[in-house]
Amino acid sequence: MNKDKREIIIQNALRLFGEKGVALTTVDEIAKESGMTKPSLYKYFDSKETLLLESLSNLSEALDREVNKLYRNLELSPSELIVELIATYLKVVLNHNFHTLMFNMLTSLKNSGDEKIRQAWTDLEEKFYLWLEDSITERYGEEIGNHAMDIIFIAGSILLEYFRFIGPDIPDQQCRSLAVYVGQVIHILVKGFNTPEMQNISLFSAHSLEGNCQVKHAIWEARRLHGVFEELERLIRTDQLLTVTEKASYGEALKKIREESFESPQSNVVLEALVLYLEQAEPLREACAELRALMK
Repeated sequence: MNKDKREIIIQNALRLFGEKGVALTTVDEIAKESGMTKPSLYKYFDSKETLLLESLSNLSEALDREVNKLYRNLELSPSELIVELIATYLKVVLNHNFHTLMFNMLTSLKNSGDEKIRQAWTDLEEKFYLWLEDSITERYGEEIGNHAMDIIFIAGSILLEYFRFIGPDIPDQQCRSLAVYVGQVIHILVKGFNTPEMQNISLFSAHSLEGNCQVKHAIWEARRLHGVFEELERLIRTDQLLTVTEKASYGEALKKIREESFESPQSNVVLEALVLYLEQAEPLREACAELRALMK
């Protein structure tokens, strides 16, 4: 099946859904905008709901890929991770033409009569909240108190209203400036909520973000991967059984593994070969076994 044609249909449908809503958008209109007849469109999607579900799935998968790369980028500081996470979210939403739908159909997506659509949107929204909560907590620790959801709510509102006010044609540099701005607002909010006057004031329960175990597990794996890389670095640098030449060679191999895992979250032939090479050294085998498990 023609993947490019499916993408054309999805993009045209999202634009029409954003302008008119799903209920008022007809399959005939989507087909016409996509340069085909209604029967031809049904070869790709059997309903508007199926089309919307696939677009939500595509957006979710794209976010997963890009955020996974961020978590594997060991060069990012906690503050930088917050900014990069926001910038990545903006980039993916814009690239998938999902911004108009979010503005005009946010309530209908959250309260859709179609259980699958409602759940898909809820999962997507919750996933971003959990990523943002994790990055803020990593940066500020106990300072954040019970105000994670308050801070995320304010940060998300800024993003949504900015897009509503400025419109969708935002260049990459402006998106990055917006991400930096929101990152600074988060910093100010954390400090403000940490004052005695705000300690017991919150719009949300402290347990508002306890869902989505799958996302939490992925975050844990990314954090643990950092630890394994650091452990391997330490072993290569300090183990007395390794010669200077071996340390240099294993260090280069570990550097390559980091680069490959950053580009590809899943294990591949190159990664397998590099891990096998590191496992030749007995002091590195235990850490390599955990590394292999995390990359599967």
